[in-house]
Amino acid sequence: MTQKTESGLIRVRSYAPMTRRQFTAGAGALGALAVMGAGLRPARAATTVTMLCWQDYDKGLHVGDFLKEKDISLNTTYIGNNDEIVTKLTAGGLGQIDIVTPYMGYIPLLVALDVIQPIDEKLVPNLADEIEVFRDDPNVIVDGVRYAVPFTWGSAPMMYDPAVIPTPPESWHDLEKPEYKGKVGMMDDPLGNMMLAAVIATDAEVATLLTPEQLKAAVDYLIKLKKEQVRVVSVSWGEMADALSRGDIVITFSGWETIKKFCADHGKKIEYTYPKEGTFAWLDNYCIAKDAPNRELDHAVANQIIGVDAQVVIGDEMLQGIVNRKAVEKLTTSRTLYPYDDIAGFGQKARFYAFPPKESDGKHASWSDWLAEYDRFKAA
Repeated sequence: MTQKTESGLIRVRSYAPMTRRQFTAGAGALGALAVMGAGLRPARAATTVTMLCWQDYDKGLHVGDFLKEKDISLNTTYIGNNDEIVTKLTAGGLGQIDIVTPYMGYIPLLVALDVIQPIDEKLVPNLADEIEVFRDDPNVIVDGVRYAVPFTWGSAPMMYDPAVIPTPPESWHDLEKPEYKGKVGMMDDPLGNMMLAAVIATDAEVATLLTPEQLKAAVDYLIKLKKEQVRVVSVSWGEMADALSRGDIVITFSGWETIKKFCADHGKKIEYTYPKEGTFAWLDNYCIAKDAPNRELDHAVANQIIGVDAQVVIGDEMLQGIVNRKAVEKLTTSRTLYPYDDIAGFGQKARFYAFPPKESDGKHASWSDWLAEYDRFKAA
């Protein structure tokens, strides 16, 4: 489900249909956190580590005996968007919350708000096994100081049906070809769509740092594509995969590597490519809140999530990109879903962009401006 306060990247919660039971459970968890001052913590038999994270982002912590050996009781609340992290940490959460899991574009903002603390790399030895392009992304190291432990990633390639398109398309502008009229798929993803449109249709050096004119040009491109070529604007990755599997669409504006697996499960071969203009990528992290109650244990938790066993679970069970190079060697289900054999090449094709400015600096459009422009796209 897309929310305007979301970072814009449709996350793992939208990749598969959500059941009513899952929705109720998630809503209940959010309600519990809303009364943080009155009973956030359960009765303790062990040391309670309190987390704000995306659904299943604590899954790797349950691998093996880690929690038992460290005598940790996880108190996890699932979030629905990155802004909830900002809200909870700035509205009484400091001193109560241990770990949050933001998209990398939010980290400079969290640092500026002084609500997360530096990571002591000596307490996270598994960082040594991380693939450098993820470990050392500029968004997670602010003014030379590490504030985050990256643990999972993905990007937005072009998906295409090789039965219809035998040769991988070279450019995003191939979407505009007459033969694909009514055969293009698109996600309803505010930030993702506008970032990618900025890459394709503007001369902006940074796809999230746009003048009002560049932002308008990006959305004009989206509207033109939607009106002339797009058959369906999907609300979930599962819906896009279904449309590809049925042959309703044969090529996409944006995508996700794991759609290849979703379609294969339906008996349909779908491939992906990174067009020459490039695309965007996302990188999610474990960050330790300022004044976290269990600083040393929190580092151990962050170290666990990037350990081999936890990473294999994230890769093969959650079907997300992983960061530990030793774990990549042990992947089965998801080994070929992501470009692990050419990470350097991937880094040149897919960029990690910071979040658009929260406020205008007089030159660049603010996030509110972005949302207003996306409303124009939706209404077109």
